[in-house]
This record gives sequence, C-alpha cells and structure tokens, in this order.
Amino acid sequence: MSGRFHLFLALLLLTPACFGVDLRHRSVSSTGQFVIYCDDRELRSRVVSFVEEMKRETLQALRESDDWKFPIVLAFEPESGAQPPAPPVVTTLVSTVAGPKIDVAVRVGEDPKRVYLQRHVIHAIVLEMTFRERAPLKGGERYAEPPWWVVEGILQRIRNRTGMRDPDVFKSIVNTDKLPSLDRLLKQPPMQLDTAAGAVDRACSLALVEALLRLPGGPANLCRFLRAWPDANGDALTLLTKQFPVLGNSEQSLAKWWTLQIAALGKSEEWLGLRPEESDAELTALLSFDIAIGKPPRNQRFALGEFDKFIKLPGARPALRLAQVKIVTLSTKTHIILRPILSEYEEICGQLSDDKTKGIAERIADVERQRRSVLQRVGQITDYLNWYEATQTPGPTGQFDKYLRAVESLEPKPRPAIPVDPRVADYLDALEQEFAPLRPNMIPGSQPEGSAKR
Repeated sequence: MSGRFHLFLALLLLTPACFGVDLRHRSVSSTGQFVIYCDDRELRSRVVSFVEEMKRETLQALRESDDWKFPIVLAFEPESGAQPPAPPVVTTLVSTVAGPKIDVAVRVGEDPKRVYLQRHVIHAIVLEMTFRERAPLKGGERYAEPPWWVVEGILQRIRNRTGMRDPDVFKSIVNTDKLPSLDRLLKQPPMQLDTAAGAVDRACSLALVEALLRLPGGPANLCRFLRAWPDANGDALTLLTKQFPVLGNSEQSLAKWWTLQIAALGKSEEWLGLRPEESDAELTALLSFDIAIGKPPRNQRFALGEFDKFIKLPGARPALRLAQVKIVTLSTKTHIILRPILSEYEEICGQLSDDKTKGIAERIADVERQRRSVLQRVGQITDYLNWYEATQTPGPTGQFDKYLRAVESLEPKPRPAIPVDPRVADYLDALEQEFAPLRPNMIPGSQPEGSAKR
C-alpha cells in the first residue's frame, strides 16, 4: 500500500499545469485512484464522491475487484473565449517517469450538461482496466481506445440499475425491421449519443453488454475481452467469438443471437417472467432442431436425445451452438425454478458441440427426470393452494393484500379523458367538410343542393 501511495504522490507532482487550475486545490478519492483538481471546493467534493460511485457501479457490473494500478487525474477549468475550440472533455493515457496515469481534462462552459461526466469517468476506468497489465507506452505511442459500446453499455446499465426500462425503443427497432447488424454496431462510430438520434445506439449498446454479461462466465469473459482489445486491431467480432465460445464461430449464429437479444428486450412484460408451464413449452421447442443431410441437402429434425444420429453431421455443430445460445437467452426470462434445468441443457449442448459424448446420454436422462419432477411438484403445489383457498378459508385473509396492491401499482393506469373543447370540435367538422371526397361534378368548397350547414 505504501508503494502505491508514494507512486501517487509522485504522479501528483507530474500533473501538467496547463489546465489553468491552482494545484493546491485538489482532493483525493477514498480509494486513492482519483485526484480531482478544481478551484470550486463544493464542486470538487461532489466529484470526489461521484467518481467513486461510478467506479463501484462499473466494478459491480463486471464483477471485478478494485485492483487499480494507474491513477486517474481529473482537472476542471472554466471555458474561456481565448481558448482554441476543443471538446469539453479530453481523456488521455500518458506515461510519466513515475509510471502511467490517465488525464481527464474538463472544460466547463455555459452549458455544463455538455460535459456528460458519467460517460468520461467510465471511459477512464475501462481504459485503466484495459492497459493495467501491459508495458508502459513509449512517448507519443498510439493506443487503442476502449470500444465505445462497452463504455456506453455500462453507462446505460447504471442508469437503468432499477431494472425498469422503457422497452418502446426496442419494440420500434424490431417492428420497423431496422435492427442494426452486430458487425455494423461494433465497427461504426455511434451517433451523438445524448441526442434523440443516438437513442438506437444507446439501446443497442445496453442490449449487447447486458446480453454478454448474462452468458456463462460473462463478466470474466468481458474483462478478458478488454485486456485483449489492444491486440485485436479493431476486430471486435473475431475477439468476441474468441472470448465468448458459447456464441459459436459463425456470423449466422451471432446474427441470430443478436436478434434474439433485441426481441427479448422489446417485450414490455419481460420483468414478469414466464410461468413454469410456459417456460417448459419454450424449452421443449429448443430441444429439437433442423440439420441439413444428404445431397442435395434437406433439413431433418432431430431431438437432443438423438445426438448419436446427428453428432457426425457437418451441420451439427452450428445447430448445437445456436440451441445453446437460445437456451441461455430463455434462461433470462424463464421461471426461476427451471433455471438449473436450463443450465444443465446448456452445458450438454456445449459438450456435444465440442464432440464430447461420454456420459451425455446419462446426463440427458437425468435432467429429463429432474424436469418432470419439478413440473409435477409445481402442479401439486398449485392444486393444493387452490384446494386450500376453496375449502379452508372462511373469507379473505388479507395476507396477500400488500402483494396484490404492489402488482396493481405496476399495471398501467388508464388516462383520464380530456374534455373536448367545442371550438376544436367545430374546427374539425369544418376540416372534414372541406376535405371530404368529392362527388362527380362537385366543386371544392361548394355544397350539394339541399345539404345543411354544420
């Protein structure tokens, strides 16, 4: 700890003075990673707690421990007309005599909202995580910035940490068939993220990061993805398939998986979850799939338990990978009592896709028995509760009143009818008459003989 503290003091002395702030006006965050330079004492104290909160949320999302190595220095100065035009925030990874550090230069103008400090703090945190295990950069050496969608996805996840998000943007993406391809999302720079035009990019980054984190070993794999990013030459798609083997290695599998993520988030009642019988019905549909056989190729449907018949076919591996991804996707909305069952099926598909068949038949038979047992118990519990309610309770007990009120509070309330202004009604009547379809030989604006005015 003392070594890190002395490194931190040395870096403070090496902080560039070009920011235009008094170097005596500084504060250090509770973990020691952040040092804030700002002449405004109140603003400085708020930023100190704010950056630590962003760090805690980011580490929690990635399930990472706080093992930072590079300090992050934020310097705030007011924007002046004498300064050349520049972005309101500039983040730079620099090497000093004492070691690497990350500088975040913030210019606060007349509209502080332009700063979007949340995004830049998360960007600095992810940048430090990406390069902490690498050799220091040489003077002037270029480096790979973290993927924008990782930073934005974490940011949007923090903003939606209550779990209640508006699914309308995902619905519109699916309904208008304007789903951006995963390849385009990973390669192209985003729209202006804090404008209406950037809503789709914000939503897609959130969907992608959340979907990756939900995969088996997702947080650890995403952290490995970030550490390997500087060597990827910007090829995020290849690196994703390498760090997330469950996604398969074909663009077709990735495209289907990506479509499923957006479609799932577009369901307005996703948070309610599926009932056990609904979960089982969807699982049953996923445990059989089409595989091409013969010449010319034709699709034949196989059940998972028939793996000995299809395991050697060329199309078996991609079909199993796709089934594995779909099972993982289903587990995010299935009833909690069936999630261990889905996890077992997912592992079986993964083993078969790697051509490992030893003991698989026994595992399939065992998980089928567990599945039938769980569904039977759920049915018995439901029957017992119905019998008890019908025969053993003289009247309402009130024990579930709080739960029922909570459910009712979450249901959308009908909007009260807005009283109609008679002047508006008269105006609409006039428009309807003016633009009504014309009968033959009728002049616009004229009325047929014998008609009555409104």
